Amino acid sequence: MARGKHWQVIAKPLKASKPRLGLAISKKVHRLAVDRNRFKRVARETFRLQQQHLDNWDFVVMARKSKPVKNPVLSAELLDLFKKVTKK
Repeated sequence: MARGKHWQVIAKPLKASKPRLGLAISKKVHRLAVDRNRFKRVARETFRLQQQHLDNWDFVVMARKSKPVKNPVLSAELLDLFKKVTKK
């Protein structure tokens, strides 16, 4: 498990042939659907772009309560967390 300012990532090694992504972004964390959907879009796109480097892992990505930030900041933090959690 790895935690950042905007994300929390849990990963588990997997025997399947490709990595999988699960998302959990609750109303308690981001009240507006627009914000929840933006977090989901950023997470999916970051995962899609890095999929070939992530080997066989199951990822569960959860949004944390935070102040509004730009998409590149969210993406960069999520990428760092993916790297951190797969090195353990």
